[in-house]
Amino acid sequence: MQVDDTHHRNYTSLSTTEFLECPLQLPELVQMEDMATHVFTDFTHNRPAVIPADSSIDVAMQMMKNSGIHLLLVIDKMDADTDSTNRLVTVKGQITSCDALGDAPVKLARENGINHNEMTVSMVMTPNTDIKVVDWSTIKVAKVGHIIKTMHDWDCCHILVMDEDRLRGIFSMSEISKHLGHNESEPLVCAHSLAELVHTIG
Repeated sequence: MQVDDTHHRNYTSLSTTEFLECPLQLPELVQMEDMATHVFTDFTHNRPAVIPADSSIDVAMQMMKNSGIHLLLVIDKMDADTDSTNRLVTVKGQITSCDALGDAPVKLARENGINHNEMTVSMVMTPNTDIKVVDWSTIKVAKVGHIIKTMHDWDCCHILVMDEDRLRGIFSMSEISKHLGHNESEPLVCAHSLAELVHTIG
């Protein structure tokens, strides 16, 4: 029996053209010259992991452990208490596993005379004013190598992406590593950062 393969070719089109830019089914293995969107977590398809600012850092760490991620977006308690489906919420900052497990919580607890379990996310998070972001228009033409080079330049493991005035998604080094077909520490095939890419196409 002859099988019509048109269903496979149309699988990722769905109802909007956005899915054509960032397919829901990503390749298992990528190379440095592949499009950066292949390793991008798009918040229009995947709900971001968030935590209220007044939560304890122990709760934050448990959330990250349970979800297998290393970064949470921090929001207001009022936003967290309200059903946020299809509604914009304000991001106050971010907290990573390094923020929660590093020297900062120990130092802060000692200086303020409080116990570790009394420390909240807002005490150790990185506020949004200190978070570097990249514009979505740059990401649409960037390669995987650009993202990794930028992470090395910025000494970070995550890059947040803005689409006009909204947070579009995130790149995670741990997620990229899962998709790479070779050791990420090897010489980059595409040894340019996003800043250099913008200058080139600018």
